[in-house]
Amino acid sequence: MTAPAPAPLTRRLGGLTSDGSTTIVSLGAEELHVVLPGAPDRRLATAAAAGLRRVLHVRIDARHTDVTCTLTGATRLPVRRRIPLGAALALADAGTPTDVATPVGA
Repeated sequence: MTAPAPAPLTRRLGGLTSDGSTTIVSLGAEELHVVLPGAPDRRLATAAAAGLRRVLHVRIDARHTDVTCTLTGATRLPVRRRIPLGAALALADAGTPTDVATPVGA
């Protein structure tokens, strides 16, 4: 019998710094940094949040080479949308609560 794969670690985003092509994301109080291949894009963030009454949460999944991002918001009902990384980073930079999933041991 094999042991189950360890669960990814999910941490609250503490801050981000971008040089225009990559972004360094600081996670939580343990000073863990993750480098993501993109930069915040406010135009994409505006388009991703179009039609929402409220933007509630962003999740960035950096466990694999293909980074995926999800936006949770509200219209009359809860809505979950996949969004580009640039939009997720811009929403995070604007203060939207953001979690980042990283591989175990990252």
